Amino acid sequence: MLEAQSFTTVASFAGSGGGPVGPLVQGTDGNLYGTSLGGSNGYIFRMTPSGSLTDLHDFCSQNACADGYLPAGLTRGSDGNFYGTTAGGGAHGAGTVFQITPAGILTTLYTFGTATGDGGGGSLMVQAANGNFFGTTLGGGTYFAGTIFQITPSGALNTVYNFGSNQGEGRQPDGIIQGSDGNFYGVTGAGGSDLSGTVFQATAAGTLNTLHSFESFGFDYGSASGLVEGTDGAFYGTTPEGGSTGMGRIFKITSGGTLATLYSFGSAIQDGLVPLSGLVQASDGNFYGVTSQGGLYGFGTIYQMTPAGAVTIVHSFDSADGSSPSAQLFQAADGSLYGTTASGGSNGVGTVFRLQLPAQQPYTCTNSAPPVISSINSASAYGGYAYFASGSWLEIKGSNLADPNDPRLSAATNPGQWTASDFSGGVAPTVLDGISVSINGKAAYVWYLSPTQLNVQAPEDSATGNVAVTVTNCKATSAAFQFARQPLAPGLLAPSQFSSGSTQYMVATFASDGAYVLSTSLGASLGLNSRPAQPGDQIVAYGIGFGDVTPSILPGMVVQQSNTLVNPVTFSFGSANAALAYDGLAGGFVGLYEFYITVPAGLASGDYPIEVTENGVRLPQTLFLTVGSAAPAVP
Repeated sequence: MLEAQSFTTVASFAGSGGGPVGPLVQGTDGNLYGTSLGGSNGYIFRMTPSGSLTDLHDFCSQNACADGYLPAGLTRGSDGNFYGTTAGGGAHGAGTVFQITPAGILTTLYTFGTATGDGGGGSLMVQAANGNFFGTTLGGGTYFAGTIFQITPSGALNTVYNFGSNQGEGRQPDGIIQGSDGNFYGVTGAGGSDLSGTVFQATAAGTLNTLHSFESFGFDYGSASGLVEGTDGAFYGTTPEGGSTGMGRIFKITSGGTLATLYSFGSAIQDGLVPLSGLVQASDGNFYGVTSQGGLYGFGTIYQMTPAGAVTIVHSFDSADGSSPSAQLFQAADGSLYGTTASGGSNGVGTVFRLQLPAQQPYTCTNSAPPVISSINSASAYGGYAYFASGSWLEIKGSNLADPNDPRLSAATNPGQWTASDFSGGVAPTVLDGISVSINGKAAYVWYLSPTQLNVQAPEDSATGNVAVTVTNCKATSAAFQFARQPLAPGLLAPSQFSSGSTQYMVATFASDGAYVLSTSLGASLGLNSRPAQPGDQIVAYGIGFGDVTPSILPGMVVQQSNTLVNPVTFSFGSANAALAYDGLAGGFVGLYEFYITVPAGLASGDYPIEVTENGVRLPQTLFLTVGSAAPAVP
């Protein structure tokens, strides 16, 4: 067993308010939020880092349970609000989709049963790269076997897929995730070729592929819990039954459907038994999960699994610290894992617990003074404007903005910047080492921090004019700094070092080999592989703040699909217009636009002013690009 002192019971539920379900989720305020089946019909709660619990909303509090009852887990949206579903209630008794703010204001976005065949009994949702939420229903639909649905943050729902259209297909889906390939993956509790559930892959357009059907008995028996994608691109899950002992197992499955059992529970003395939830891959690269039974005292365990499949029991519950954990663990911004138990604790109705990873050193913030903002501008390498728009990158300068002793600042690679482990489900962090930024009351995405500068991406918003920007460190929140917001704030990448004399060049690379478009002499002075462009070459320029794309991708999201700018953009070399092969957000990045430009024919050698317009409005930057005439043909 790993170090027992890494485990802490943070809070115990009281009275009839126990029975937490679903994984916890962290808000932009640093608090944890979750759902419970306790009370009369379930409720949503908030917990501070010190363990203070607050009931935010009791379901069935509206007439005839119009707000639904028995909530599934919460998903934090890119707007900082939380989204979830209920299993029942609503106007038609089939459940609801809701939004709730961190302050506890709940809005019912959709009631299942409103349209014929729209499903019923929702599960945990995921916010996809297009900004909409995808989820499943356990029942309803055309064949009464459940559905996959998509719903916008404003509540427009459409059914993506109806389960049960053929005998070998899964039934009763229970949650989905979006993979790094843009497809959706999930499990069903029934159906399949042996009627014991399936693992499936689905596209956003509604094409479904059954990857694996579980057997009705034997080693492969037992329908699966939810999936998680590992850093290796494979998917990992558990079954509460099956395996060599019949007491549950951990499996790995590829996107092509190749499944392997990694571990069978009950293989060792005092092992965990019957896992009822999926895994989480933590920042140390290992997977962590819980079993509802077994362990030293029989009340369940927390376990660690290496990517190679070696399992170690981290903690055995003894009922006093909780029992029967059944919800997936969650890794918070402080690096610790948080979870809940369905029962046990000081009041017998469940607990919230924290597990500090054995190799993790506790991070203690040392800021002793509140932050002060002295100036803000949009990213200086992209124009450095005195205004911004949704998705713009901002440089916030001042003092006490971040902890000077934060080890992130001395990291060997990209000091001060976010890392892959700071992301959650393809969404960038809004709290980085306890530092957060609010723009017009909405959480910004924190990319870089230091005591004197923060780099953040502005969230989606529709406000115009001056808006308030504040920074919060572990000491306090800064005074508001007013900064102008506009509908658009397009800027091209053109850092100051890409200049010669008074001529500022924009950054462009050749699509063919990635070399920079610069004179060879200027490129050499910067240590870059470069050459002038020639007519007919395809080159790539980079920008920020160009606004909406279609399909929609919100700020803070890692781009996973091709897209196109909503507003028309033109590029010209002097008076010669250039054709664009692509204009949209760059894949694999957050908030970076790419423009694939064909250099116009007939240009002589020289530096050309690059004029760019969006929606007919010219960008304020004065930029140039070097063109060299084609080499003469060899006779």
